Amino acid sequence: MNIPKLELKTDREIQQLAYTVLIRELGIVGFIQFIQSFDPGMGDYTKERTQWQAHLTVDSIVQMIQEDNEVNLANKL
Repeated sequence: MNIPKLELKTDREIQQLAYTVLIRELGIVGFIQFIQSFDPGMGDYTKERTQWQAHLTVDSIVQMIQEDNEVNLANKL
């Protein structure tokens, strides 16, 4: 069996490719607008998420989904 070799790119190569695609698809003005609007945020999302999700269980998530589905169904009727 011939397995293709996995090509990994550096972060810089990925960024350069992304810039090229964005410029091609959005044009230079759209590209600049996108870059200016891009906000990487601040803080540690993973740590903060752990804190605000600490009370959640699989059962509580399933219950929230079911309740949301019931509301959506009722709104369609």
